Order: sequence, then C-alpha cells, then structure tokens
Amino acid sequence: MKFFIRLLALCLFSSGYLPSLVYAETIYPNTSTSEHKSTNAQKLSEILTPDEQAWLKNNPSIRVAVKSGWMPVEFKLESGEHRGVSIDYLSMLADLLQVSFVIVDYIDNIAPTDADIISGVSNRTLKNTKFNLLNMSFVDFPLAIYRNKYLDKQPKILALEDLSGARVAIYKSGYIGEKIHENHPDIKLVHVDIADEAFEKLEAGAVEAYIGSEIVVDYHIVFNRLNFAQKAGLTPFTSSVSMAVRADRTLLASILEKSLLIVEPNNKKILEKWVIKDSRSNPFITAALVFVALILVLGLFRFYRLKQAIKKKDSESQQKIWYQANFDFLTKLPNRHLLHNRLEEALIKADASKLLVGLLYIDLDNFKSVNDQSGHNVGDKLLIEAAQRISLCVNPSDTTARIGGDEFMVVMEELKDFRSLEEACQKILIELEKPFLIDANVFYISSSIGVTVYPEDSNNTKELLVYADQAMYEAKKLGRNRYQFFTQSMQTLSSYKLSIAQDLRAAINTDQFIMHYQPILNFNDSSITKAEALIRWNHPKKGIINPADFIPIAEECGLIDVLGQWAFNQALKDLLIIRQRLGADFQLSINVSPYQFHYPERLLNWIQDINSLGVPGSCICIEITEGLLLDASNIVLNTLSALQNVGIELSIDDFGTGYSALAYLKKFDVNYVKIDKSFIQNLAPQNYDAVLCEAIIQMAQKLGIKIIAEGIETDVQNSLLNQFKCDYGQGFLFAKPTTLDLLLELLDEPKKLFV
Repeated sequence: MKFFIRLLALCLFSSGYLPSLVYAETIYPNTSTSEHKSTNAQKLSEILTPDEQAWLKNNPSIRVAVKSGWMPVEFKLESGEHRGVSIDYLSMLADLLQVSFVIVDYIDNIAPTDADIISGVSNRTLKNTKFNLLNMSFVDFPLAIYRNKYLDKQPKILALEDLSGARVAIYKSGYIGEKIHENHPDIKLVHVDIADEAFEKLEAGAVEAYIGSEIVVDYHIVFNRLNFAQKAGLTPFTSSVSMAVRADRTLLASILEKSLLIVEPNNKKILEKWVIKDSRSNPFITAALVFVALILVLGLFRFYRLKQAIKKKDSESQQKIWYQANFDFLTKLPNRHLLHNRLEEALIKADASKLLVGLLYIDLDNFKSVNDQSGHNVGDKLLIEAAQRISLCVNPSDTTARIGGDEFMVVMEELKDFRSLEEACQKILIELEKPFLIDANVFYISSSIGVTVYPEDSNNTKELLVYADQAMYEAKKLGRNRYQFFTQSMQTLSSYKLSIAQDLRAAINTDQFIMHYQPILNFNDSSITKAEALIRWNHPKKGIINPADFIPIAEECGLIDVLGQWAFNQALKDLLIIRQRLGADFQLSINVSPYQFHYPERLLNWIQDINSLGVPGSCICIEITEGLLLDASNIVLNTLSALQNVGIELSIDDFGTGYSALAYLKKFDVNYVKIDKSFIQNLAPQNYDAVLCEAIIQMAQKLGIKIIAEGIETDVQNSLLNQFKCDYGQGFLFAKPTTLDLLLELLDEPKKLFV
C-alpha cells in the first residue's frame, strides 16, 4: 500500500499537480541579485547586532532537522530530496542570511549535536527540552471542517455553529479541541491519534465531521483518494508552525526571529504555491462529462436554473466563510485578523492625510472571577454587552474588535490631537464600570486600557500592537481601572526582560545556577533541623542576579518549570549529603511556582525521585503562595494531595499579604505558615504588627499549624517572637543564605548562629 501511495505521489509531482521545484539536500543562498533582495539584506543588517553578524560569519553552514512525511509542510521524495513549505522558507532565509542550510532527517529527541534547528514544530508538539521554540511562527494554516458527502441524511455543515450536537473528530493532542469545547460545549469531540483514524470514522458515519489543518488534510485526501471526504467550511481557528533552535544558540534564535519578520510578506506567495487541486482525469470523469453533455442538450433551461441556484448557494457559503474568518463568533465584532487589516489601511490613510491613528488595547478587570463563579453563559453575555458599550464610546468609522478572551482593541482614525483618545478612554472606563444586569443578577467589572499612537510611537503595525499591549499591562500594574499611554521606558523594560529571558535559556544549559540555603531556627530548643533552598543565578557578565528579577520573567516566558525542576534535583542531591553528615532527619523547603502546576505530571515525578533515593517524604516541604489555594483547580488539589500522601509537607509563603485566613488554610492540611517579612521588619512592642503577629501565632497553634517568622534582623524582633511563642525563625540575625559547605559547618556548630 505504501508503495502505491509513494508511486501516486511521484506521478502527481511529474504531472504538475504539486509544485515542481526540487531542492538539494543542502540549501545554498541564491547568488542572483535584485533590488528586493538588496532591500531585505539592508533591513537585516540594520537590526542585527554586531555579535549576531559575527556569529553568522563564523557559522556559514547550519544544520536543520526536517520531517520526512508531513505533506506539504515538509516531506521527502523517493530520491531522498526534501521539499515543502518549510523548505521554501529555509531557501528564502538562506538567501537573506547568505548561509547554507544542511538538511538532516528529523528524529524524536534529536540531539543538539545533530541539528541546530528543527524546522517545523509548535509549542504543543515540541517535547525536546534541549530546543527552544521561536517566539513567532513562520506560517499559520486555517483549520477546516470536513464531512462525508455521501451521507444524504447528514444536515448541511458550513460552520462550527452547524455542528451543534454533532460528533466531531479532532486530534487529542491539539489545543483546538480545548478552544472548541470552550466556545461550543455542545459539540461532541471524538479524539483521534492520526488522520487515518479520523477519516475511518468519517467514512463509517461514526462522526459527522472532522476538523484539521486545511492544507495538510487536503493533501491527505488527494493522495489517499478519499473521494467521500468533502471540505465544508473554515473555522475561526488556525494552527501555527514555527521553528525550534538549540537552547544554547541564543544568537541564532534572535537572528531567525529578525529574519522571519523580513521574509513574512512572502507567506501568502509560498502557501498559494502549495495549494493542491485534484483535477485528475480518468474514465469515470470522462463518462460523467458525456452524461452532463446529454443533460445539457435535453434540458438546458433546467440545468441553467440549477446552476444559478448552486452559484447563489456557493456565494452565500463563501460569504459565510469570509464572515467567520473575519468576525468574532460571540460579539460579532471584527476579530484579530480583520483588525490587522483595518489597522494597516488606517496607517496608509494617515500617511496621506498627515493625521494620527490611535490604538486602544482594552482588558476587562475581574472578568475571570465573574466567568468562573457564575459560569460561561453569564460570562458570554457580559462580553457581548461590554462589546456594545465599547463600540458606542467611539465613532462608527472606528474599528472595535475582540481579539480573544476578555481583550478588545479599537483603531481610531483621522485624529488631529490626543484629546480625542483621552476622551474615548474616559468614556470606556466609565461605561465598563457601570453595573451589568445579567439574568436578574448584578455584576461589576472595570477595565485597563493601553494606548499607542501612530506615527509618534512607531510606524510599524506589529510594534504598535506590542506597544499597546505593554501600555495596557502598565495600566494594570498601576492599579487597574485606568488608561496608560505608551512610553519608551516600557519598551526599555520589555527589552530588558527579553534579554534576561534569552540569557536564562543559556544559563539553564551552562550550569550558571547555584543553590544557597538559609537555616530555619527552632525557637523551642535553638536547634536547626530545617533550611530553605534558594536558587541563585551567577551570570557570567552581570554577576549574581536577584531571584526577584528573574523568577517573574521565567514565569512569563515559560521557563519556570525547567528552573523549578533543576532546583528540586539540586536540593535533593544536597539533602542526601546533609543526611549522611548529620545521620538524622533534616527538612529542606523548596519554593514551587503556581505555574509549575500547569505541568502536574512533573511535580508528581518528584514522588518517584525521592522513593528511588530512599528519602522520606517528610524531609521535603514545598512552599506555595496563598493565591494558589484561593483559585485552586482540581488539578492543583489532586497534585497537592498526592504529594502530601507520601509525607511531603506544605508551607504557605508570605502569609499576611493575601487572603490570610488560617481556618481556610486548615482545610488543605497546611503544616507551616510563614509570616511575611514586611510584618516582622516593623515589629516593635505594642505596635500594630506586634498585635497582628501575636494573633496569627496564637490562632495557628490552636489549629495545629506551625509558624515560621521570616526576615528577622534585630534582637528586638527575636525577643518579641519568643515572647509570642513563635515556633521557628529565619533571617539575617541568625544566618544569611549560604552555600552547602557553609551550611554544613553551621549544622556542625550551631552556636555560630549567635556569634
């Protein structure tokens, strides 16, 4: 069977049904010159740093891992030559960068020594932790709906709305299933592993439709002669294909991202070349044509009417597909795609009129709480009304769009000054602050608005979108329910974060992290049986970087899980040394970010790790923030329960800065509560913080929860906490965070703590 499929593929290539250009195993830069090529090269030279230009000069040959059977994205012919959309992009990049890409066959978990780049991946398919996904995709494919055209009883399917109550096949590992379930919960999703399984179900009538990547599925249908399968329409969703780069090739990653920004205008041109049209001729088609000709002779008028009816239906169908591709299904506002088009048109008009264009990025404050507590039905109604209110605050000629979730954007055209922008922002804030009456219940939200202006802030569409986003987040930081204009300092901060994120990726792979430990003193007998593990980053150029400066960035860029895993592994190794030295039980506290619970299977692997080393679970205490429990999902609760079942203890960090209800925490079997250092630093006899600390300690002891006071720096603080019968103390008064060797010295001679 595989032989005939391959033979069919070769026939199609030779017959002109697929693009005929063939690339060699090494993609060399095209030596021909043109004005367009020269312009692109000039653009690139302006944005590449000296280090990046030097890297390219020293690395003229770059290895790229390419898949062999993913038509038309990337595949391999019988001759051994690779082709596809990815190869086209690589050819363009080779031209632009003046380097040679050496193609190697992709395998799962390919080693960094075998490839510098993986050409076609996504954040859902990339499992190799030694490669990092680029921040931008190089191509987005629409997701289409496919039906069995021979099932006469099947109702007409044109869009997702027509699949209400229907069974729909979809890849179980894709994110689109989650999106469909969120927006169309009445669709019955049937998860499949491969496309063949989906088409088997579709042919057998086990599902009414199959949703998959349009260009990939179209190839599958033609190559496997699946005559029953028919494309019914498009969904509002797309699947993205990106590239992944070796984690230690940060310069290469930056070079590729900058290069893709330049070659991106060719996206449409490349995709059009790979659109397949199955117009093969065979005896059946010939016979059909003869029959149609007879029908034309016998009933031309009737056929003409039928043709007109079909044309009308097809026109309506195309209009519906276009509408779905450009408008939000819930609010009926333009979506992100149409917003980009309108913004580009507005900038062109502004160049001619010399007027301003304003871009407003609006995020609803407190919407998530309403949606979670009252249900998606209420949330949807609130979004619809919010969209109407925003639209009424701007001119009808302006574009108001919903770009996802509870986020909206407004493009305001032909502005003479900033006053109109400020007035629009004030109106939106006032309107969204008013109560929402939904299903006889009243709900309150507010909004945070980021504002950027063309051409003052930038003359680039993508930069304007980024700047508006940055300004919106600044408005949230300043307290929400406000608007904030973009300033260059925001971009400076964003660039700093990007620099730290890039350095973080390199740091993980070059052992730049070290672990320090701060002893925790038992006030009852002055013994030390506990310590907190604290990660430190020893940057080769910047020196020691404060965790407060890089942990939030690691959380934002998705590296906190890898960082947290490193911290656990190192702490576990050091714990074995401590136990061998002391010959007794000793507990290490390890901080766990809420983001790590997005990958619960990795946290649960800790159980296997401690069991394999023979370490009692009680020797590990995980420190989490109070907010994680306040908004705890079943995944979080089940993960914590599994860890506690093997003896791992639980501590709440920074207590007093959040919800701060001891009775609430008792429900989660919390072992320790750490009073935040902000209360300890101001501790003095008879002041408010002293009263508060004493009350917390007394309540905790009645509930069987131990208290740890952190940030102790003075004898007065120490004396008061002893008077309050606090259980444990931690702070510079006793010892600063230190290396394992110095910690062992302190454990051998604890009297040094008080010297």
